Amino acid sequence: MSYQKARLWLGISGVGTLVVIAATAILFDLPRVWSSDRSDAEVIGSTIAIYILLSAPFDWLGGLILPRAFGQKCDSVSGFAPRWLRGVFIQAGVMTLALMTILAAGKAGGLTAATVTFVSFMVLLVFTQELLARWVGGIKDKGPDNSNRHSLHTNSGHKVRIYQAADPGFTGGIVGPPGSETIIIPAHWLTRLKPWMKQTLLLRRQTVIEARTRSWGLALAILWNLVGFLLAASYVPGADVETAAGLISLSLGAGLWNFIGLLLLPTPSRSAVMATDRQVTASSNETARTLSSALRAIHNLQGDEPRRGRWIERVFHPIPALEHRTQLLDGSNQDSSGGKDARVRPWHLARTALFLSWACFGFLSRAVHCNSGRPDLWVMLPSD
Repeated sequence: MSYQKARLWLGISGVGTLVVIAATAILFDLPRVWSSDRSDAEVIGSTIAIYILLSAPFDWLGGLILPRAFGQKCDSVSGFAPRWLRGVFIQAGVMTLALMTILAAGKAGGLTAATVTFVSFMVLLVFTQELLARWVGGIKDKGPDNSNRHSLHTNSGHKVRIYQAADPGFTGGIVGPPGSETIIIPAHWLTRLKPWMKQTLLLRRQTVIEARTRSWGLALAILWNLVGFLLAASYVPGADVETAAGLISLSLGAGLWNFIGLLLLPTPSRSAVMATDRQVTASSNETARTLSSALRAIHNLQGDEPRRGRWIERVFHPIPALEHRTQLLDGSNQDSSGGKDARVRPWHLARTALFLSWACFGFLSRAVHCNSGRPDLWVMLPSD
């Protein structure tokens, strides 16, 4: 079994375990039983503590044991433990603050106030994503890219920042609210990619911003989580926003909705990737060749698998395999997963929804195969 396949099975096992436990808790109304004679803070705090304990084996498998077993770059135990603990406790603090705030709003103004608070917290996460990535993952801001040697030029006015991460799977991305985006570039790209590769990848991220595919991704991720919140509030037994036990039941139900998202949202995410690739290279065959070469270089840096089975990719992977993307760029494959220049291209939708689910105890947000046990990737999940 390859390292990539082992990580996939780790993600399936971790997600499956948490989903079964959440469904069992809802079925037997365990939050209500557990909350007897306990304060709101105790109920929410103990729930987060149980989540940490349940997630810990999968985190250590994904962050330390599997990489070592397959000869991948990884920390020692003494290096991994403090990074993991820092990420765990900061994420736990954010989730606890979100739940306590939603509960206070629910007690004051019912479901409407709780819903507004939930959406507001997701928006706050969008604004603070860069800061949280630094706190949770310990990634280091190398500042704006001003050096002569590695300068990356944009003709669109978008800010570009360089971040150093311990995890080689860190891809950076785009952070900030629409209209005030910052492009994050991994520091190792500067030294290990050729200048024309870096400029092409930067052009691609500029295109994601200017074509509003990232804005669509944010909007639909917020909408997806909002629908899950309202469905859970309406249909999950014992769910309400006036009691801690009821809010935990609601959060568990919303987490089951996120599980459905893990199965459905990769498809529009892949479509956005392929559509953006086409848009960047539409005016020049040379740009297509450059982007194809850059994607191959990134693939080599990350050690990702170049090809996957059709159904494995359709269900589990929001980013198309290298083989599918390069075939499209080389003009030899009109892959149906890319669609035909759809007007709505929700970039990074599947993984953005996971990060924003922190606003209501998103217990699946760090259990998926791409970031299980990798605190550098809990806030900024790998993007294309």
